[in-house]
Amino acid sequence: MLEGSRDSHDQVPRETDRGEKGNKVLVRQMFRDVLERDKFDEQEVARYFSRSYQQKVDGKTLDFAGFVDHMRELKRTVTGLRVSFEQMVAEGNKVMDIHRVEADKRTGGKMMARVISLWVIEDGKIVLCDELTHLEQGVAEDRDLGSRTSKR
Repeated sequence: MLEGSRDSHDQVPRETDRGEKGNKVLVRQMFRDVLERDKFDEQEVARYFSRSYQQKVDGKTLDFAGFVDHMRELKRTVTGLRVSFEQMVAEGNKVMDIHRVEADKRTGGKMMARVISLWVIEDGKIVLCDELTHLEQGVAEDRDLGSRTSKR
């Protein structure tokens, strides 16, 4: 497949495809396309997240620009990020999940966190993520990997 091209099953759900199942697909695809890829791609972020996006995590609230900075910093800090879902349920425009994140730190070592997230989707884009992140493996300074920005 040519770089940048996508199979039909890789597309973000269209307006008519959404609904609870489509919203779950959107969240799963976002993790694959935005978080699990080692390369930072702001266009992929904008494909899934609304410009009005807010993320509440670790006692902080990030707006869209703050989230973009967070993604850039995350890609600078870790590689080989893998997400495994334990639970995922949807109701209306909301998706709730429990997932684990594992990654290799670029400076050496590994980290693993368990995350509980509520996602809100409007007009085919994620507008809110409210999450609790618990570091299960890693050093104390890794506790902020769920919200770390270049400004720390």
